[in-house]
Parts: sequence; structure tokens; C-alpha cells
Amino acid sequence: MKSRFYLPILFVIACIACEKKVHREVKLPISDSTLFVNTPIKYWIENQEIDEASGLAASYQNPHKFWVHNDSGGDNVLFLINAKGNGFQKLHLEGIKNRDWEDIAVVKNGTSSEIYISDTGDNFKWHSTKFIYRFKEPIMAEKPELTVSQIETIEFEYPDGRKDAECLLIDPITKDIFIISNREAEKHIYRLKYPQSTQQVNTAEFVGILNASKEKPTDDKASRQDLFITSGTVSNRGDEILVKNYKNIFYWKKSPNETIAQALQHPSTVLPYEVESQGEAVSFSQDLAEYYTITEKGHRSNAVYLSCYKRKK
Repeated sequence: MKSRFYLPILFVIACIACEKKVHREVKLPISDSTLFVNTPIKYWIENQEIDEASGLAASYQNPHKFWVHNDSGGDNVLFLINAKGNGFQKLHLEGIKNRDWEDIAVVKNGTSSEIYISDTGDNFKWHSTKFIYRFKEPIMAEKPELTVSQIETIEFEYPDGRKDAECLLIDPITKDIFIISNREAEKHIYRLKYPQSTQQVNTAEFVGILNASKEKPTDDKASRQDLFITSGTVSNRGDEILVKNYKNIFYWKKSPNETIAQALQHPSTVLPYEVESQGEAVSFSQDLAEYYTITEKGHRSNAVYLSCYKRKK
């Protein structure tokens, strides 16, 4: 009696355990390593103030350096580090706050360049409008700190309700702004067409569905979170696009006659990526010889690292 009673129960428990194991495992797409190397070079981030890195962008005015910012609730500050993770320079942004900064981009504008900061995070959909800040990129030289006060605010709303979004893409040719939503089963692409108003609330235009990082009906909560879109970057020529979630980096080659949104609806190539501890940001280098990612430090004991993936020649 005892053996007959326990065997069915053990069988059911084993089946549930097996089902959960298969269900929770995220099967990553096979990456294409013909473009970039598989194994990154990793550099420890020297500045301990960078403790919740959420945005990363290659500087134009400060060659071989990167702008980094922390996540929601951090100071209204950008950090400037070199390509090996060293440096303590800070840029203070006067008159704005970090409600939930999620991404950053640097776009050439003639002989100068502009920095865009995406204040579009909204985990609980509390905010009806979101902000993108834009200002002229300064030359830091050897200055430890600078303050910028002339900052344009692009306030906008979505046409279909409140969204959480972490990915900012700027077309360097047209200066159109693209935002990719974070949490839907199919990630939505929105556009703020240039010139964006800085005097009134803009309404973003829905322009398509991202052809990557789509949920399946069988995905559980952990798997769905892995598919959240956390960052993106466009090459300074405007012909290459990277979009990142927590497990993958997706790559598109854009044709001259199509928009960024149109390119993102084509099948993507999955690039090499070593999954990081809360890795949220990605950026090309200005010379396009590599792309970089950075970890988000979750605990004081965890160091923050900058990872470099070299392009194959």
C-alpha cells in the first residue's frame, strides 16, 4: 500500500519539476559571429559612482570616451569614462531631474554634436507624458566637472496609452527619434518626427512592431522579463542598428531608402553577447570598430564592467 500510494505522487512531482525546468530555460538564438568576435574584452569601471548604469553612448567631442548615466532616482549627472573603463569626469545637467533615465545617444550635428537622454522609464505606468532631453555636447578636455544649463526638453505622449520604454534610437541623417516599448509581448516602435516641438507636448507616432524579442504564449514571468528591450544604438552613418534585451543583442543593416522602423521589422541577426548581471546598455564606438555593453551594479559587492566586442576585419 505504501509504495503504491507514493509512486503516483512522486511521478506527478517529477513531471511538474521537469515541466518547470524546460519552461524556465531560455533557449537563446544562435549568434552570428562572422561580424564580431565571440569573447569580449572586459574592463573594470573605476568610478564607483557608476553603480546602476542604464545608458551608454560613445562621445563625439571627446574621442575614445563614453558617456554613462545611472538609472531612476540618480543625480542629474553624466559620467565620462574612457574605452577601458577609467575616468572620473562628471557633467552636471542643470534644471532637469532623473525621473527614470533609461538610454542615451550622441548624434553628430555639423561640426558639433548633441546628446539625447531618454527619460522614458515608467515601470508602473504612472506618467502620462515622457521626456527626451537634448543639448550640445561639451568638450571636457581635462576638466573634472562641467555644468550644462541650456537643455531642450522634448515632452511627448504615446497615441495608445502609457508605456514603459528603455530604448532610444536617433536617426543621424533625419534626426527622427525612435522609441521601442519594453514590456508588451510584441514590442512597439514609435517615432517623433523631426523637428520635434520643445514648446508643446508631442504625440509619438506608432510605426511598427519590432521583429525580435517577441514573447511566446508559453513564456513565464522570468522568461518575459528576459525579453524586455533595455537599450539600442544606431551607427553614426545611420546604416547599422543594435537593440538589446537582457539575453541578446540584435543587429540590423539598414538600407539607405528605408527608415529605422522599417529596418527593425526585418529579421535580425543575433550578435555575440555574454549575459551580464542586469546588463542594460549598448553602444557602438564612434569609429564603429566595436560595440560595448556595461553591467548594472545590483549590489555593492558586484563590480561594474565595460565589455568590448571587436569587429572582425
